[in-house]
Amino acid sequence: MWVQPQQKVGDMRTGRGAAVAGVVTLAVVAAGCSSSQQIGSSGHPNPPAALHIVTAKHHAHRVAFDKPLRVHVRHGALTAVTVREADGTIVPGAFNPRHTAWRSRTTFIPLTKMVATVNYLDLDHKSATRQVPLRATDAKTHLSALLSPGAGDTVGVGSPVAVSFSRPVPDAMRAAVERRLSVQTAPKVVGAWHWMSDQSVHWRPPAYWKTGTHVTISSDLQGLNFGDGVWGANGHHSTSFKVGDAHVSEVDVGQHVMRVYNNGTLIKTFPVSAGRDQYPTMGGVHIAIDKAPKVIMDSATVGIPKGNPDYYYETVYWDVRITDGGAFVHAAPWSVSDQGNTNVSHGCVNLSTTNAEWFYNWSLRGDIIDVYDTPRPPSPTDPGTADWNMSWKQWVAGDALPTAAAKRLHPPMPRDGEPGFGPAPKHQHHTHHHVTHA
Repeated sequence: MWVQPQQKVGDMRTGRGAAVAGVVTLAVVAAGCSSSQQIGSSGHPNPPAALHIVTAKHHAHRVAFDKPLRVHVRHGALTAVTVREADGTIVPGAFNPRHTAWRSRTTFIPLTKMVATVNYLDLDHKSATRQVPLRATDAKTHLSALLSPGAGDTVGVGSPVAVSFSRPVPDAMRAAVERRLSVQTAPKVVGAWHWMSDQSVHWRPPAYWKTGTHVTISSDLQGLNFGDGVWGANGHHSTSFKVGDAHVSEVDVGQHVMRVYNNGTLIKTFPVSAGRDQYPTMGGVHIAIDKAPKVIMDSATVGIPKGNPDYYYETVYWDVRITDGGAFVHAAPWSVSDQGNTNVSHGCVNLSTTNAEWFYNWSLRGDIIDVYDTPRPPSPTDPGTADWNMSWKQWVAGDALPTAAAKRLHPPMPRDGEPGFGPAPKHQHHTHHHVTHA
């Protein structure tokens, strides 16, 4: 594809590029002259025609992508110039009045392959034709995409498709980027994108994934002009993952208990100690975003510095991270006597060492951990809580190019399908949390 030389973000046209440091020319002497040269008006033989195609410095057959292509002939005249890209597109151009030079009206997408076919006459009116393969140079600055999950991993039912970009994506380019991203599922699932920031977009279905779903993510940003000299990275990229068993854990902060469900069946009930009144555990649907067998926890990193009575610096075991802000489900042998009756943590969910080790080994990245009956609402920007705590209408509103199928759906909140969610007998805390969370 060709592009106009003036800058216009969003239509695959090139912006201003740095001037080529220098040019060299590809000189081809016309082969159409007979062996007996004609004599010019000066009494000397006419010089042979020489065709020149301006190429990038030190790169034969390479033309600057951000400069118009220039063809000219010395001691002759151009009769026809056809520049055809690999996909068959003809590059438009124009001759100068004397037909000694031709210049494309456009510049090029980086790395465009093309063939220039040039017809010309020498001063003796003998014709010649040359075909020259050419390729545009590459841009110096790229925007690339990192796809996750991938590598054939098995993840939890709450794991979103996440695409992270190496540079900010302008609002005007988001629809164009979505056209270059693909999510294919087996079985087929309707879903939508949601821009979490200018460098991150997520895709998810309206409810938690079904166990056994296979997902393939693809991206191809090549040829996209993001402006200011930034172009999409070269090449097609893809990765895949599989959705594992439905691991859903519900943490009832008011009752100090965590119920663990596997594919809808309650398999464990653990006493817990959650965040004390001063440091309440964040509510809402969380996902397990990471896990580690050992983590050094320093309260100074979450705003509790040395000298504060609540300061801590501990080596903590069997850690399943549920927020980027520092909340985990982890072993807390120091709070075992409080687990099941009192909330004493700084916001994490405390388990006994035995229970925490079991939960750690059982957990998958992307598992659901739903926390309720807490005054602290979920964060719309934390990776642990950003994906499942909004209505489908709100989610689709963050899609720059939603499908008609996605817009037609009006599903309930994802947590409404959890196996144990709902007010327990003689206990109304669930209802309170549901209102807060909606």
